Order: sequence, then structure tokens, then C-alpha cells
Amino acid sequence: MSLARDLTMEALEHQAKSSVAYQYARYALAMEHDMIPSAVLHAAKRSLLDTLGVAIGAFDAPGFPMMYRLARGNGGPGEATVFGSGFRATAGYATLANSFLVRFLDYNDCGGGGHNSDSIPCILAVSEKYQKSGRDFLTAVILSYELGSRFCSGALLPFYAQDFIMDIRCGVTLPPPVGRLMGMNAMQIANAIGVCASHSLPLGILDTNREANYNVKNLRVGFVARDAIDACLLAEQGFTGPVRIVEGEHGLCDVVLKGQADLEKMVNFSGWRMLDVRYKDMCCNANSMGHVMATLQNVIENDIHYEDVEAIKVVTGMHESRHTTSLWKKYPLNAETADHSAFFTNAVAIKERRYDVQSMHSDHFTDPDIIALIDKMQVIGDPALPEYGFVGISEITVKDGRTFIKRVEKPHGFGDDPHTDRELEQKFRSMACRYFSDAHIDRLIDMVWNVETLPTMEPLVQMMILKDDVLPASGS
Repeated sequence: MSLARDLTMEALEHQAKSSVAYQYARYALAMEHDMIPSAVLHAAKRSLLDTLGVAIGAFDAPGFPMMYRLARGNGGPGEATVFGSGFRATAGYATLANSFLVRFLDYNDCGGGGHNSDSIPCILAVSEKYQKSGRDFLTAVILSYELGSRFCSGALLPFYAQDFIMDIRCGVTLPPPVGRLMGMNAMQIANAIGVCASHSLPLGILDTNREANYNVKNLRVGFVARDAIDACLLAEQGFTGPVRIVEGEHGLCDVVLKGQADLEKMVNFSGWRMLDVRYKDMCCNANSMGHVMATLQNVIENDIHYEDVEAIKVVTGMHESRHTTSLWKKYPLNAETADHSAFFTNAVAIKERRYDVQSMHSDHFTDPDIIALIDKMQVIGDPALPEYGFVGISEITVKDGRTFIKRVEKPHGFGDDPHTDRELEQKFRSMACRYFSDAHIDRLIDMVWNVETLPTMEPLVQMMILKDDVLPASGS
């Protein structure tokens, strides 16, 4: 061998091991459950509780029977459980179906670089397949949040300002926790990142300003998560991918972030980002919660009845007004569009005096009273308000000429006002009570708070099955 070749090989190895992918792999393998602060472990359990709750709340989602039939029709080894039905599919198809449930209500957490709770079904399915303990599972969940937040913090071009959505991060950030659960080494995980992230790129049209949303919006992480499992299965056998997928020529930094990336931020492993996760009080677009809360407070505090409303003006930041007011979103025809419609959410809040998991029922899309309220409504973006903030103003004029105004600066649960554990439990109960007994719910909540004591994840998964087999998908 020549000295020149040896030096070249050393330089190439150095480049590979300096890559973001390899550093994420090393971070994943270095993290041990015992080194994680108790506050971080508890924060992960909060996200798990919230995630399972919103999945249960979506058991009657119109698209779920299709997901169930897809999982069942593809057969394969019974590796992981589809929520609700109890059918055991491959880990990949269980991930796809369960991720759909978690995302459907748009009620899931905010953190880890986006709605990272969409990643939990993948980690749970892999843990179930490989019989991993609750400690292993919880560590992997935390990894997904820590890496997701770091990747997005280094993406200086905001994901909502470009052609791809923030969930492209999962191609980079999900193979490490999956690979860790599978017992892979660092270079195998780095290759899995290259395999997954080089083709798992959800387009912005899945959640854009001027288009409707569709069923597939609920799979923007699900498909990437399923790919992450396959990528790890390939890389475990020696299959290779571009480990410099983030920083390499025509990689994510060049193509997706258009050169606007801070690699040092992406690999700054100080602190715990899990502690920054926040939760929603409403099943709608996060930036919509301020103005919908303002409308709710307005109608309740001033005893406004929808029959008496003459005109409605909703004032938001500029991004929110652009994102939730297109013609597609003014009169939504499905839940995926309705939860991103400033018109629909406020109209339902006025008529029903609430906004919850029942608000997106299909009957509301053609309700003449709700349509009449939409026709009386203006949604205005105010450049004086924070462009990407939560501030919302509701101005309602009634038929006798009086006008009532309510302003909300920030919805409860965000910023320095996080939800308490009890509030998250109540949110969970509000969704689970339609399907499970109080005793069952109590046991499930207790199991989440003590998940690290489980020898495998099987007991938790079994608690997510409807014993009476009443899912719409069940008869398929």
C-alpha cells in the first residue's frame, strides 16, 4: 500500500467520523438511562402519556380503517401491535398505522424539532419487536427529542419558509434511537442515517398555506419512521449510505437548507431539550390556539349566542393569517384541513362554546349555522403582532350593535406556563373515557408514570387494545 493511499484513507475516515450522522450515532450509543436526570425522564413520560392519549382520541378517525387494512393486508411476522385493534403487524406497518393516529387530531406535543411525538410509535414498535425494556424504550424516546431539537436548531432557514417541512429531520434523527435499540454500532447507524435521509423528504405541500390538507398529512413522520426501520435493518447487514448526508455535496444543507445551516449547533450536545416540550390545550394548529381561546373567552364571558352574532373579526400574526385562511381552508371538508382553518375553528368555538376532539366531526363541515358564522367572519393578519407568535384577538359584534373584544397573548401550556401532570392526565382521560373504563385508564396512566419498571413494552401495548373490538377497522 502506498503512503498516499494510506493518508487519503485516513482523511476520508476522519471526514466520515466528523459527519453529523456519525456524531449523532455516537451520542445515541453514549447515552445511558442512569445518566439521564430524573426531570428529563419525567418529561419523557409526560410526552408518552400525551402521545398515547391523542392516539386513543383518534380511534374513530376516518382514515384509520384504511391504515388498518394496509397493515393487515401486508401480513408478515407479528412484530408490533396496531393500537386499538390489537393486530400484530410488522414493526414498519405498526409504525405507519400508529403514527397516523398520533397525528390525526393535531393535538400532540410541540418539541423535539416539531411534533416529535409522531416518532414515538416507531420507537415503541421497535422496542416491542426486540423485547426491549421500559428503560431502553424511554432512553430511545429521549434521544429522538434531543436529536430532533438539535437538528432543527442548526437549520437557520425556517422550515415553513421553504419547500420541505420540518419532519425531514426524522431521516437523520430516528435511525439513531432505532439503531441503538437494535444493538447496532456507530458506523452502521451513520450509514442508516444516510440511507434513510437521502430519500425521506416530505414536501411542504403536506402542510402549506394555500392548499387543503389531506389524510397523508398524518403520515409526514410515519413514512419516514417506517423508512428508518428499514434503513437500520439494511445497515445492520453492511448496507451503506452517504454518512455525510447532512453536510456533503448536494446533501441536506445544500438542497433543503439552501446553505443556511449551523453545523456546530446541530452537534452541540449540551443541556436537555426534552425539558422544553410543551402541550396543546386544543386540537388545532398551534398558532391558532391564541385566537380560538380569545373567541371562547369572548363568547363565554359575555354570554354571546351564535344566533345573535352580526360580525366577527379575528386578528392574528401574519404567518397564521397566511397559513389558515385560503379558500381551501375557509370551508374545510376534512379534519386535516379543519384543524388548520382559522374560520372553522372560531366558528365552532362560537356555536359550541368549546373546541375539542369532537369539534372536527364531519357533520360540522356542512352545518348551516357554522357556515353562516364563517360567512360573517374576517381573519386579518396584523404586522404589528409577532409573525410566528400565539397572540390572537377576537372581536365579535352582536345584532344590537355592541362589540366585545378579547385578546390572548399566549395559550396556557406554552412558554413559562407549562401544563401540570394533573392537567395532562385530565387531557388523557378526556380522550380515553370514550373507549376505556375509569379503572383501565387509571392502570394505563400509572403504567406510563412507571414505564421504566417494565421488563418489556408488551404490558403497555396491551393496555392500548380495545377489548370489545369496536374499532371501525376491526370488521375489515
